[in-house]
Amino acid sequence: MKRTFIFSVLIFLLAALGCNKEEAITPSADFTTNLQNNAVQRGKSFTIYLDNVQGEFLVYFKGNNDQSTYSADDPTRLGTPFSNDLDSLVIPAYNNLGDKVFTVVASSSGNWANDYFQDVKSITITVVE
Repeated sequence: MKRTFIFSVLIFLLAALGCNKEEAITPSADFTTNLQNNAVQRGKSFTIYLDNVQGEFLVYFKGNNDQSTYSADDPTRLGTPFSNDLDSLVIPAYNNLGDKVFTVVASSSGNWANDYFQDVKSITITVVE
């Protein structure tokens, strides 16, 4: 009888602990760069600093063509995922002159994906000769 009671209490505790609401990490896409006036020379890479970036799912969009430019309305756009363990990230060089919209998207989910939060930060980068 005592074993049945202990077994029942263990099952109840496991069920109760497994049903707790999982809170989402508050996402932040607040990156900084090493660029001066958001300008970069064609063919030169630049660095983004991720000290304030948080989230479970992190991705950047270079904005150098239609498919790599972030759009909240078009989920088929292609970004580049990166790890939340990094403190900085080197962004590959742009080859074409002009303005590019560089975007970081930080996302998190919780409560077994019932809650989904996202933060987006974009800057316009001018690629010069």
